[in-house]
Amino acid sequence: MKTLMSTLLALTTMLLVACQSNDLGTGANTVDRDYAKPAGDVSKAALQSAQSADLKVLRNQHDQLGSELVALRGDGKEVHILVKGINDKSSHVSVRVEPGDRDLATLMHERIAGSLGMGAATSGWWSGGNSLEATYSADLDACTSSARRAIASLDPISKSEEVHSTWCHMDGRLKDATPIRIKLEKLEEQKTRATFIAGSSKNDDNKACAQKMKDGFETTTAPSAGSQ
Repeated sequence: MKTLMSTLLALTTMLLVACQSNDLGTGANTVDRDYAKPAGDVSKAALQSAQSADLKVLRNQHDQLGSELVALRGDGKEVHILVKGINDKSSHVSVRVEPGDRDLATLMHERIAGSLGMGAATSGWWSGGNSLEATYSADLDACTSSARRAIASLDPISKSEEVHSTWCHMDGRLKDATPIRIKLEKLEEQKTRATFIAGSSKNDDNKACAQKMKDGFETTTAPSAGSQ
């Protein structure tokens, strides 16, 4: 009896390992994100993203509640994009790239965000997201560390950075896919200008988010005298 139980246990373990090593994109390898956009807009963006990636669309079914898109990559692997409306202003999107490629699924999400005009946080007088700017009596390295902490404090689903000797960008994406950025520019050895940007359009939520980034930044780096 003990021998039989040991054999069954060994077989079960082997099957579990095989399933984990041949994940077809379900569960942990499906990348989920929420978007602060209605399902109809997100469904259109998903189709545009598949087409811009030169994928062959096999199926594209949609209604008022969302959509399901299946496309084929050049290597024969399928891409599945499922859009479900959360309410009239937001949606949930699941992306799976066979055989469980999370990097490509994440890249497809970035394409969808770009098609929705949410590719990167931008600022401007008439267009772009909400932004705040201030000058700090600290070197670029110290401000870079403060920017990392400020971005992390908002619990983003993804982060990236580009650091140079005289400037840097700290980017993130919030759980509703809103892009955020802290832009730093070295003015002098102990003087750095920071711009806090939230979203790609102006609204109250992005305004509040920009203020949160600035407040988080200033928990470790105080603004210069006279700076906003």
